[in-house]
Amino acid sequence: MEIMIFCGIYLVELICYLTVLRMLFDVQVRLRVWMTVGILMPVVVSGLSVSVSGKNFFVSISAIIVIFLTSGGKIIEKGVRLMLALLFLACVDGIFVFFCSKFLSFINDDYKRNIDYFAIKCCTVVCLLLMNLVKEKMKNYKKMHISSAIYLIIGLVVASMMFCLAFLNQAVIHLHNSRYVVFGNILNVVILMNVLLLIISVIYIKSTHEKMEQMLKTEQLLKESQVNYYKQVLKKETDTRQYRHDMMNHLIYIHDALSRYKIEEGQRYLENLLGDFKKIQNTYYVTGNEMVDAIMNYFFGMLPKGFKIQINRCPVEIDMEETEICTIFSNLFQNAVEEIIENNMKDAFIKVHVQKGKQYVEYDVVNSLSKNIDVSDIDKNGLPKSHKSDKHNHGIGMVNVKKAIERHNGKFVWYQNGNFFGVHVILPIK
Repeated sequence: MEIMIFCGIYLVELICYLTVLRMLFDVQVRLRVWMTVGILMPVVVSGLSVSVSGKNFFVSISAIIVIFLTSGGKIIEKGVRLMLALLFLACVDGIFVFFCSKFLSFINDDYKRNIDYFAIKCCTVVCLLLMNLVKEKMKNYKKMHISSAIYLIIGLVVASMMFCLAFLNQAVIHLHNSRYVVFGNILNVVILMNVLLLIISVIYIKSTHEKMEQMLKTEQLLKESQVNYYKQVLKKETDTRQYRHDMMNHLIYIHDALSRYKIEEGQRYLENLLGDFKKIQNTYYVTGNEMVDAIMNYFFGMLPKGFKIQINRCPVEIDMEETEICTIFSNLFQNAVEEIIENNMKDAFIKVHVQKGKQYVEYDVVNSLSKNIDVSDIDKNGLPKSHKSDKHNHGIGMVNVKKAIERHNGKFVWYQNGNFFGVHVILPIK
């Protein structure tokens, strides 16, 4: 009977660790010969001359050793994973200790501890399988940003810890043994320190996650802009090569028309030829900064044909990181393009004016405006409000743009003039 209970504990322990490793670390452990050989350990343990608790301990240790030998990865990595899994399982086991001991109080004392331990492990397995099922369901609704529900759960954890601390303080008051009072006070300080560290860790993780989220979005936009940039450059190069290839035939025709004194016919042909050349030049818009041009052409490529785009060229190298440049200009160009597209504006235009100084460069991005911005449309930061329903994922944010510019001692000003909206930006140059 005892051997069967130990074998059951061994198998349940294996299932517990396999489930936790898969749920927490996405580690898939294959069934290998070690797991089969490990089933002999409960038989060996049952013959040891130790207490029941000691035998349960050895069975659990044998399951941990088997998992360590079976799972892949480096030794240190496997050790850390198993240590975290052990702590996780210890917490889950502790939840069911009281209930199982009360529920199984009628069992014969000869096997009570064994069956109690086995029952706790069975409850743990059921709990882990349910948690793993919830995790798999949540994968379908996974979001890029941390849900506020997670912070709510952490808040409840901290609140419960503070409740336990208050209960501990009340228990210490009624203790008569001075040693237990000192121990209770030390435990009080330790719990407060851990709560403080937990709060600091949550704040740090939240701040770091928001920065990483913004960097990932910026990096994705940079990659898309660079791909679009090279596509546009290749298209322009192909069209230019084809244009040059046919140039000799065009010149021969114009020369023939002029030699026959057909001035108007030659003039019309030359105008058509220049029109084709302008179309090639307008395939890719250039301001003079490669990063700005890549982002600008990425968003301007979303505009339908027929919109007026006016840009002046001024070669300049901005003294900022690429991610900062992307944060600034992606938001400016995105807002300008979306204002035109979403409001279905006709005869709209976008103008990008660049003026270079000795230490700074000025950018003016002006676009057609569907309606004037009044006081109610301005937020507390002095910026136009976004009317998008998904404010968290929409754009990178004008507030971040303003902060990025001010971090580099630049200047950010928005203005409206009639049916036009403009942004004036001053940035440092190398």
